[in-house]
Amino acid sequence: MKIRFWGVRGSTPTPEHRNSRYGGNTPCLEVRLANGTLIVLDCGSGLRALGKSLLREFGEHPIHGYVFMTHFHWDHIQGIPFFLPFYRKGNVLLFHSVLRKGLELKGAVEGQMVNPYFPVDMTAMGAARHFFDLGEHPINLNGAIINSAPLNHPQECVAYRIEADGAVFVFATDTEPGSPFHDRSLRDLAQGADVLVYDAQYTPEQLLGDRKGWGHSSWLEGTRIAHECGVKQLVLFHHDPDNDDAFMDGLVEKARQEFPQVTGAAEGMEFVLPRGEMAQAKLATGHDRRREHRYRLELPVRVAWRGPDGRKLEAQGLTQDVSRSGIYFIVPAEVRTDLPVELDVILPDEITHRGDTALEFIAQRVRQELVNGALSNHGPSVAVAAHLMARGNESVPQEANWFSKSVN
Repeated sequence: MKIRFWGVRGSTPTPEHRNSRYGGNTPCLEVRLANGTLIVLDCGSGLRALGKSLLREFGEHPIHGYVFMTHFHWDHIQGIPFFLPFYRKGNVLLFHSVLRKGLELKGAVEGQMVNPYFPVDMTAMGAARHFFDLGEHPINLNGAIINSAPLNHPQECVAYRIEADGAVFVFATDTEPGSPFHDRSLRDLAQGADVLVYDAQYTPEQLLGDRKGWGHSSWLEGTRIAHECGVKQLVLFHHDPDNDDAFMDGLVEKARQEFPQVTGAAEGMEFVLPRGEMAQAKLATGHDRRREHRYRLELPVRVAWRGPDGRKLEAQGLTQDVSRSGIYFIVPAEVRTDLPVELDVILPDEITHRGDTALEFIAQRVRQELVNGALSNHGPSVAVAAHLMARGNESVPQEANWFSKSVN
């Protein structure tokens, strides 16, 4: 099971430079099962980029997907009119939501495109669309068992639990702690999850102040749930429009003091489950980069990053795949990979043909996944696919730039 984040922001899109690392699109996740089943969770503005990606992938072949809605607030449906696969005949999209009194799924989805809100209505969409109201019982979707649980949010919301391919993924956004019934339901749903994506829009202080009753949660409640439910990885989600990258870094650091296996959701982030199952990393993008030569080899790598106090920290990791523009490496889970890290590795003469060569460069994470037992004498680890940059934060333009220091 592979999970990819296309939109992570809450309330309203914020396409601003200050949010460039985490992203400014509103909620949308893509889930792919090992058998190829496509599941989409929520349809915020991130859905637009997902649609373009699917068209590139499928070409002229039809797209068949399952869409699960948590609720119908604007930031969770606003990508629908801009999802290009909807406009192509032959595609089939099946919408699902938990039945709510007085709210009909089809009308909620299509209503945003009626006059005068949008220049065309749903009749312009050539794809077949089907709508299904879910009950309280789990469903089996092509081998995946999907459960839901009610959340404490204005006009109601639900969380989803997907059990497939030997792993458990839970998506719980737009929820506020404090309701015993909803708190218990969510904890039941999150038990033993490999990955829990959790609403952390507000700080604990805001939840005690003027944001109480607005239907959102904090990183602190997320760490409590993770501890209580045996969650392996917590992902903070639904970032506030006012929280820039630097502020988000601070929230993640605070959360890690309570629960080490925490990361902040970022557009393009990808998890491959179950833990320990390695995926082929797509280290480079664009037609030219896909043609570049890649070396599959295991070499020790030294990783350096900055702690919350600004102090430089180091750890030892292991490379698995290296190309001119990217690298795939494994490091202990405590290494902070959401910011650029410094990597030092020695390439052998069999690759460089210039003697053993020491490389020093900056690596910017593209995606990461959880692994287990990949490093000796370590617990949980993360496998990171990263883009290589020169020391001056410029992309490495030529292979010659790699081989700057000869050991011999």
